[in-house]
Amino acid sequence: MSSPAALLPINQVLRARHALKRETFQTSRLLDFCSERELVKQIGHPVDRWPLVILKELLDNAIDAAEEVGTAPVIRVEVTDKAIVIFDNGPGIPAETISGILNFSVRISSREAYCSPTRGAQGNALKTVVAMPFALDGTEGETLIESRGTAHRISFKVDQVRQEPKITLIRDVSTVRKGTRITVGSFLQMAEDFGWLNPQLSLSVSWSGKRCIDYKASNLTWSKWCPSDPTSPHWYDEARLRRLMGAYIARDQDHGRDPRTVREFISEFRGLSGSAKQKLVLAEVGAARLLLSEFFGNGDRVNNDRIATLLAAMQRQSRAVKPEDLGLIGKDHLAARFKAAGADLQTFRYRRNFGETDGVPDVIETAFGWCPDGANERRIITGVNWSPAIGSPFRSLGAYGKSLDSILTEQRSGHDEPIVFVLHLARPRIEFTDHGKTAVVIPGSCEEEDADYDDGGDDE
Repeated sequence: MSSPAALLPINQVLRARHALKRETFQTSRLLDFCSERELVKQIGHPVDRWPLVILKELLDNAIDAAEEVGTAPVIRVEVTDKAIVIFDNGPGIPAETISGILNFSVRISSREAYCSPTRGAQGNALKTVVAMPFALDGTEGETLIESRGTAHRISFKVDQVRQEPKITLIRDVSTVRKGTRITVGSFLQMAEDFGWLNPQLSLSVSWSGKRCIDYKASNLTWSKWCPSDPTSPHWYDEARLRRLMGAYIARDQDHGRDPRTVREFISEFRGLSGSAKQKLVLAEVGAARLLLSEFFGNGDRVNNDRIATLLAAMQRQSRAVKPEDLGLIGKDHLAARFKAAGADLQTFRYRRNFGETDGVPDVIETAFGWCPDGANERRIITGVNWSPAIGSPFRSLGAYGKSLDSILTEQRSGHDEPIVFVLHLARPRIEFTDHGKTAVVIPGSCEEEDADYDDGGDDE
């Protein structure tokens, strides 16, 4: 009988003969938008909250688009057992933007590179909305976008061999010529929250043919900092200005445009549209006749010292924006919403705080009211830059280091108390901790102890 030592070489031979020769496979990262698990990571919310995500992202886009052309937004939402359909009165989504949405290898955003108090900034909202029906169905998802007289029917599948999205876009004639209508195959409190934070918004929601919400604008002339308003040099740091410069240079190159000059670049900022100011900035940095690409550097050799000098000069030659210029929801609008919600206006309290951190202004508005005839539950409306949050994004407030929920509970305003509480933050630079924008770092947190605040509250 053979000994174990004698069998060892035979085992090694057999193992070598049947050894697995591993291959190195390449998997497309585009599938990050194709499965429930990956979309949950992108969105920051579980599947049962996806209808809220769809509503939030599409209403954000619709309101921004209307504001950008100076129109008070009028939006209609229809929900059936098969679809969420959203109509708006904005200028409509251009065909080239829809084509960009379907390129899952890049982010498409007119907000991401700028520092301004706008609702959306990450460039993946519509991509995730288009992918959601497929992720839920597993075989095929369909989204219909109707805008400017064209119907864009998007079919979303996955090439199971190559493991990458397979997208078909068919265009046809649409009766929608003004605004945009988006239908997503696949939510009333979230819709209501938009009405709380946007005084200029008219919004109706129908569910299976029944009108559930019909908000009329409380102030058609209400104003805030709009997406079309120039951004302030004081809202940027060196990294953010470098990002914006690079984005402009890349877009000019990709679209075959004449390269812009440094002067043209700085003319788009608030306080620097006049030629006198531009000359002072250009003389200080020695860029009177330079193209932006020449000033920036090329490839991976960026001239960071020049960019820092330019930013400092732009900030010196322009005034910082006052917090109140960002816009206020206002006491009157919120009082009307509290009254409609059944609050006792004798208990209504409203406060506003104007603050500034490193030249970046912010406005924090809070409101409270007790609902004597309401259900035994607390109602909280939170939002950032006039966009309501899905759940509270304020998980570490100021020097307290506590969540909003914890603070309210300590103030005898727990989950079972019939109260309404509103907390809204307006700020040009928002630091989100995730793609889903579910949590923010706000001024006055432990990381920003030097924040300077001026209480402008109306109530004690």
